[in-house]
Amino acid sequence: MEKNYRNLWFRSGAIGCSLLGAGLSVTLDALACRLNDASWWVWVMEGMVGLVVFMSGLAFFGDAIRYRVHMDHEARKS
Repeated sequence: MEKNYRNLWFRSGAIGCSLLGAGLSVTLDALACRLNDASWWVWVMEGMVGLVVFMSGLAFFGDAIRYRVHMDHEARKS
């Protein structure tokens, strides 16, 4: 069972970190559009997408933490 938690931990952590970085990049690009006087709908939509991607990354990262706790718990039991 520990092997399964390790795979889930690694996968969720990698996806989470990637989404966190991508979401932050898209959100900061929306800020740059805002500062360069782009149309309001462009930076609002881009910022919203960036925040959704960022929050998805937080969810995956939270799952990775949960799987890590399960791994530690299994290691203490054996």
